[in-house]
Amino acid sequence: MRNTDSVSIFEMFSEIAVAINENSHRLVRLTDHEGRGDHGAVTPDMFDAIEAELAGLEPSEWTPGRYFDLAAETLLTIPGVAPRLYASAFRRAGSALMRKRSVLSEDFGSAFAAMATSFRDHAEREPGGAEIASVWLRAAKAYAIESAAGGSLSACLKAATEAAEERPAGLPAPGAGELSSILVIRAMRDALSQEN
Repeated sequence: MRNTDSVSIFEMFSEIAVAINENSHRLVRLTDHEGRGDHGAVTPDMFDAIEAELAGLEPSEWTPGRYFDLAAETLLTIPGVAPRLYASAFRRAGSALMRKRSVLSEDFGSAFAAMATSFRDHAEREPGGAEIASVWLRAAKAYAIESAAGGSLSACLKAATEAAEERPAGLPAPGAGELSSILVIRAMRDALSQEN
């Protein structure tokens, strides 16, 4: 497993942007069907803006935490509820990783848990916010369990993704907010689980 450093975090945000854009039409359809908010329309713009902002940076001069902080600052320039929701989550992740240049599995677990807690604390901001929080909290719990058992970052993110994708009995298909959350978590897994 390669070292998780600033380059890895940049690639993670790029992977998220690709995943969101590939599913943008689906997200818009779901949002239109739900008849609430603009989540599907604004989410691709969010991650495109982050990728563009990070692309001009020299990774050796930035820590993973500062990448998350800059992502948060970028989102605050975009109107809408979803950007503010993710900005808060990324800001907390940045704080969890403060000054670390190399991120271990347990470090990223702290950042992941901080994001999940932020979504929970601000669930009322976004239509469907409770469902978004539920996805992240399930994923963070699974990550923590795998991490406590000694799992690698790859194994922890695999467990988190599987938990995010689970549908509790009796619930309908995921809405736009839930789907985008699953896409983000899945992209984190794909980007940070690549071998050297």
